[in-house]
Amino acid sequence: MVGAHVAAAQPGGPVSELLEVVAPRGVALDGHERERGLVVLHAQRRLAATERRLAAGRERLRGRLRAIYKYGRRGYVDILLGAGDIGEFVTRWHFITSIVRSDGRLISEYAADADEARALHMALVAEQQRLAAISARTEARQRDMIIQEQAKRSMLARLQKERVAYEQMVRELEEDSRQLEVLIQRVQSSGGRATVAIVRSLSGFIWPARGVFTSGFGMRRHPIFRIRRMHTGQDIAAPYGTPVQAAAEGQVIYTGWFGGYGKIVVIDHGQGISTLYAHLSSILARDGAYVRRAQTIGRVGSTGYSTGPHVHFEVRVNGRPIDPARR
Repeated sequence: MVGAHVAAAQPGGPVSELLEVVAPRGVALDGHERERGLVVLHAQRRLAATERRLAAGRERLRGRLRAIYKYGRRGYVDILLGAGDIGEFVTRWHFITSIVRSDGRLISEYAADADEARALHMALVAEQQRLAAISARTEARQRDMIIQEQAKRSMLARLQKERVAYEQMVRELEEDSRQLEVLIQRVQSSGGRATVAIVRSLSGFIWPARGVFTSGFGMRRHPIFRIRRMHTGQDIAAPYGTPVQAAAEGQVIYTGWFGGYGKIVVIDHGQGISTLYAHLSSILARDGAYVRRAQTIGRVGSTGYSTGPHVHFEVRVNGRPIDPARR
């Protein structure tokens, strides 16, 4: 992954889309929770009103019970027997009957209020439990949203750092490629420049390693950062240590470490044509040596700016990279 010429980054893109941070402005109660809250409030008010009636009825009933305990049935008999005539007796009878009926209603009303209070209390407890469960779910959602926001913020910070590092890498690779161009042109200055006919003769060149062809020659755009760059060669993924062979016979004009390219070998094939082999784990050729076509000059590695074992292969004409697949 070398030989990059950076282009302007595109605005927006997957980073902003992926990392659109969820702002947890406090998770509002959902409609169902508000509804259950109103039900609980209504039940509490009804229960309070019933308990007030129950307390008042209890006081009235307590007074009547004290009177009944004090006078008992004997008191009613004395009232009836104290009547002076039959008319007064009937009047006293109706009065006592009214009192007994009133006491009965008082007891019935108190019992009904007590039953209603028990039923309202049970219903209130059930609603409070349901509301508590809904609130717990809401709080859990709020915690999840906060965790998600923190994770997204952390991811955004990491990607921003990675973007800066990636842009720096691309700039360095671009500069490395320019320096290679100058180096090759200086070495080839006495050897003549390539012609169209010579460039077309690349059909005799072989690929430097057996493996999987991954990133080819041409413009590339980062899938997340959307930074466009020029990839100046062909990447061939292969197991670590796989032999790397010379694409054609020629003279080795450079070996060693070269910035983001890692360990490289550069071969001059004459007439302005050269090839470059980068990210090698080891170099098996020396500067100034003449090599044959298919001779092993190094081994596949992952030195320099590399994400895995592969050989980065370039064909350059007058120091400038062209598509290695051009035949």
